[in-house]
Amino acid sequence: MNIKIIFLVSFFILHSAVAWAERAPYEAPPWVPPPPPESRVHLVDNGDGTLTETKTHLMWTQKDSYADLGKCLNWYQATDYVENLKTGGHTDWRLPMVFEYGMIYDNTKENNMAFDHDPDQPLALSEQFADGAAYWYWSAEYEETDLTDCCTRVAYFVTGRAFSRNLSNCKHGGVRAVRDLDH
Repeated sequence: MNIKIIFLVSFFILHSAVAWAERAPYEAPPWVPPPPPESRVHLVDNGDGTLTETKTHLMWTQKDSYADLGKCLNWYQATDYVENLKTGGHTDWRLPMVFEYGMIYDNTKENNMAFDHDPDQPLALSEQFADGAAYWYWSAEYEETDLTDCCTRVAYFVTGRAFSRNLSNCKHGGVRAVRDLDH
């Protein structure tokens, strides 16, 4: 009885192998790229030099200080810039917190919109913001210390990371002003 089972199993395996070998070669379907990821940032152009992020209810300036003035600002200059800003008819602009910059950091975007248009340093920022932008932005996260030039946190829009900078530092940075809509 064992010989009969071995014969039947062997016959089935051999028959399957012959049938498989006689089929046409496998052709993979053509590669179709996946759809791009969907942005979590939802901006509305207010038509007055401002954009509103609808999920956070924050209003942002379309132009950052670099796009507006064509130069870098240190933290002191950025603070003065925001305090005197009148974009969109509003005067209650402020320096954002780093986490608020994270609300407009968009890792689905790679825009060559920095002031020097360096293709190796695309910004993760919506094309709705103005061309000529800075690479990183000053935040309101400043602590008084005994050190004369230290420090505040900044948001870097090439990598999405936050780090600290000396207050007088001014290389490729600026500020993008924000205001609250919910008062």
